[in-house]
Amino acid sequence: MRMFVASALMIVLAATVGLAQEHMGWTQLSLSACQVDDFLRANPQSDGRGVVIAVLDTGVDPSIPGLTHTPDGAVKVVDLQDFTGDGDVELHWVRIDADSGNLIEYDDDGAPIEYTPPTVPPTPAGEERRWWFGYFREAKFANADLTDLNDNGTTDDEFPVLMTALTGDGDDQALAFVDTDLDRSFANEKPLRNYKLNYDTFTLHREQPEMQIRPMTFSVNIFIRQSKVVFCFDEGAHGTHVAGIAAGCEINNQPGFNGVAPGAKLIGLKIGKGAAGGISITDSMKEALNYAARYAREHNVPVVCNLSYGVESEIEGNSDVDKLLDDVLEENPYLVFCSSAGNSGPGLSSVGTPAAASQCFTIGALMASDTGRDVAGWSQDDAVVTTFSSRGGEMAKPDIVTPGWSTSTVPRHVTHGDFWAGTSMASPYAAGLCALVISDVLQHDPQAKVRACDVKRALCLSARTLAGMTPLDMGYGVPQMPRAAELMKKLQTMVANDPVIGYDISTECLSGYKSRSTAAYWRGLWFPTEDRQTFTISPVFAPTTDQATHTAFVRKFELRSLSPWCQIEQETVYLRSEQNARVFVTYDPEQLREPGLHVGVVEALHEGLVAFRLINTIIVPEEFTRPDNFTRWFKGQTADGWVPDRWFVAVPPGASAMHLLLRAPEGLDSEAGFASIYDPWGHEYPRWPARLDTQAGRTEIECSFSDDLVPGVWELPVVANRPDKTWPYDLRVRFFGLQAEPSMLTDGGATRPSGDLTVTNMFPDPVPVRASGAIEGFRKHDETNFRGLKDTLSYPISLDGRFNRLRIRLEMAPEAYATTTDIAVIVKDASGEPLSTGAFDWRVFEDTVSTRGNGSVTVEIIGGFAVSDDKRETPITVDIDQLFSSPVSVSTEYDGSSSFVCVPGIPILIEWSARESLDDIPGGTRPVGYLEFEERGTDDVALRVPIDIGG
Repeated sequence: MRMFVASALMIVLAATVGLAQEHMGWTQLSLSACQVDDFLRANPQSDGRGVVIAVLDTGVDPSIPGLTHTPDGAVKVVDLQDFTGDGDVELHWVRIDADSGNLIEYDDDGAPIEYTPPTVPPTPAGEERRWWFGYFREAKFANADLTDLNDNGTTDDEFPVLMTALTGDGDDQALAFVDTDLDRSFANEKPLRNYKLNYDTFTLHREQPEMQIRPMTFSVNIFIRQSKVVFCFDEGAHGTHVAGIAAGCEINNQPGFNGVAPGAKLIGLKIGKGAAGGISITDSMKEALNYAARYAREHNVPVVCNLSYGVESEIEGNSDVDKLLDDVLEENPYLVFCSSAGNSGPGLSSVGTPAAASQCFTIGALMASDTGRDVAGWSQDDAVVTTFSSRGGEMAKPDIVTPGWSTSTVPRHVTHGDFWAGTSMASPYAAGLCALVISDVLQHDPQAKVRACDVKRALCLSARTLAGMTPLDMGYGVPQMPRAAELMKKLQTMVANDPVIGYDISTECLSGYKSRSTAAYWRGLWFPTEDRQTFTISPVFAPTTDQATHTAFVRKFELRSLSPWCQIEQETVYLRSEQNARVFVTYDPEQLREPGLHVGVVEALHEGLVAFRLINTIIVPEEFTRPDNFTRWFKGQTADGWVPDRWFVAVPPGASAMHLLLRAPEGLDSEAGFASIYDPWGHEYPRWPARLDTQAGRTEIECSFSDDLVPGVWELPVVANRPDKTWPYDLRVRFFGLQAEPSMLTDGGATRPSGDLTVTNMFPDPVPVRASGAIEGFRKHDETNFRGLKDTLSYPISLDGRFNRLRIRLEMAPEAYATTTDIAVIVKDASGEPLSTGAFDWRVFEDTVSTRGNGSVTVEIIGGFAVSDDKRETPITVDIDQLFSSPVSVSTEYDGSSSFVCVPGIPILIEWSARESLDDIPGGTRPVGYLEFEERGTDDVALRVPIDIGG
């Protein structure tokens, strides 16, 4: 999961929406869901003023109505920085010709090109003015939505850039000029300084007046010692949208249409590289985070960071970027950091990285009731957690939920609407709430220092819960801003000399990293009933506290369980010094017999307020056994809005395929559907028609898992098509038990693959099958590494007329993937134009790309790592399949027939052979395909066996 435009660095839903009339309020960005409107009416000066929100994203456009000024008329966006290299313009020295007075540059052939110099201040006696020259190339935008920056019909323009400074000048004294109209003159161009000095911006000249409404806005930062100018811009639009939600003021020039904290100022820290499809690049998150921390220290101002980004992870809380975040935030206890939970819900254990970092304020997404009413015409009784919002499991996340469907600011070049959805939109909403909490404290005490942990605690403890939702869905719930402000006042008094900024919580969790996690999470056929679940709690001390303070520290907590099956024998527990404490929890099996989700919460209170919670999750799955032939119907079920009706299914031993059938009960209308299907690790499979639609004739949904069926407990959440509807449905889950030996066909010759395999039905009933197969094409396989600082792998592929697609499968081990923040996958034609742009959402990337008749393409894999390392050896498995437009069929027979019965317990020897010879096998590749066994009468896939000759 990602939340950035133009790649999986962003998963948002975009739609066009008309703006409501002013007298109706701007419910498209709901300020009522968290009572922000009530709070600001009562506290108009506590609107975020005095606080800076740092947006770590694709950039921020400071020229957009809503981002130009604060309510008191001050500049809204006070700093812009690019950590991606996207805007880098490398410069070299040039001179002014003594005769012509022009700047002299030379083309590739050595011919001189003259440029008219700009007017600059006179050079003082004894000083020397120096000049540097370079080009900003339009080709950088090949993967962006906007590729022709000046609308002249070409995408390869090179805009001359000039930098000048006196000997001894620093970056802040230097000037930059851009030849925006390509007339080889800087005389008509305005001087530009580092953005943070004068807030200078510019646009590129466009010939057609009607296109002037769609320019991209640029600013610059100057680095003399590096002979470099950096252009800052937001080609992806995501960062600009996020910024408006957090702190927009008079969005779209509409009075009263504001973001959450309109009085806050903004800094835009670009971490998403448009030239690589929008991904974060190596070190970009680290550098941006450190810049925000340094900005807070140097300007003595509270900074709230927002990172609307995330990917799935199997070692949540222990990826490199998770650990980096925790280290920086513990070193900077006044730096608040909000991040989106992810868009991989509603399956459990789908919160990824870096939202799993313990010090991160992790935000899930709501559909506010007033937004649902005015945008979609829904009649919600209350806000509801969106289906896409990622859920907790091993991690006690998210922390809260806030509105995740919003209209906001977008750059002028965006034409696909400004009402977007995602936890990307929820996170900046929470960042705005944090700014309001801090701003309110500052209105009463301008010298106050507000710790991030207390801001987070005030918002969590002010939250109200939502019907039908568990802490895994909503964390503490929906924060209520007036109550949060009151709690913050109380906390400021309570924690005046508090040395502790948090608590580390650890407990046994077999699905967690090294069998430990921050929450107890049992997802299987067994959970502890005789042994106690032991939680270990340790204090996290502020970096300014000394050893004597650590030694003297003592704190007692009262314990209470909110769930009767989750029992504690202790009444209190205490921490002393740096030692940890233990809390023992016992699960009552008699209350855990019902299949489904059971979430138990134990609270620890200090001075009457919750200090931390211990989350316990027991999943009791549906079992499938021999008497029912591993098939079960669940009839007469109901999908109630967006509250997931969760089915947990334990894969029986020996299962080869799982077939799901969702249908509308006879004679009843239904628009229920699978939100997604989730494997035992919480990875989603959103790959089929999602929901029933009886009015359109879709009365059934079927999907199968065969070669990708892994053991464990799968989750099948069913939801209604909208939050205010209730629909009936029936569900059938069926398993097949055909076992193949070998499980993958790797022998049999490359020219005309053939061989045999043994199929045995391990289940009790006979299965009549129809066998078939195909050679799909040829595979290039590579076990390689990202090495050192080389973060790009490139694979040129030559194609002939037999092939029309590439199938790409890339895989990394969990520990290797955890070193990355992003990996982009770009398929380019011979001219370098992208045919496809994608990115990893988790450690396996799969995609099929049309080659569109190209004779040669290149697959580029671009890694972004949390921390640069010149000794890096990070392994990755690369499979690139060149697929036939007409696959070669495979004869698959038993006793001369492709139709036969698999009798229980009796091995059957199957003979298979490609029906045609495979000629002209591309060098370095091998044949790939499959054999498939479908049940006759239903066409359900009972077994699929991969062919990978030589694999």
